[in-house]
Amino acid sequence: MSNEDLEASVHLAIARLHAAMAEVANGDVSAIKALYSHGADATSFYGWGGFEKGWQAVSQRWDWAGAQFRGGSVRYQNVSTVVTPELFYVTDIETFENQRVADVEDITGWSNRVTHIFRREAGEWRLLHRHGNRLESQYQPSTKLAK
Repeated sequence: MSNEDLEASVHLAIARLHAAMAEVANGDVSAIKALYSHGADATSFYGWGGFEKGWQAVSQRWDWAGAQFRGGSVRYQNVSTVVTPELFYVTDIETFENQRVADVEDITGWSNRVTHIFRREAGEWRLLHRHGNRLESQYQPSTKLAK
């Protein structure tokens, strides 16, 4: 694969990721599940706690996440993108806006710092890992650690 083809395929995978997450923001997880690797080494670290390993656990967690979202939008600010022929990852600031979330009366929003790692499987980029957690300002550890 030429460098131009590699770059184009990465841009397409990122566009698929962003489109899939726009659907997640509205409760539909089908596109993100289609993009995800279905392997035993697929993993996710979620912004609402916990982690999953293996496609079955990751799939079930996406189903749960989809049930939490009731409508809104999501946008991305890229921090970095690193590409190799077999893996690539993106780090972004992911911002959910005008969001309706289960068990929350008001419209809300938040930003996450996220890392998405992709692997080539059968010639296609598949999402292998998502790590997302709430974006916070930098703080001294002592202010949040139990005494």
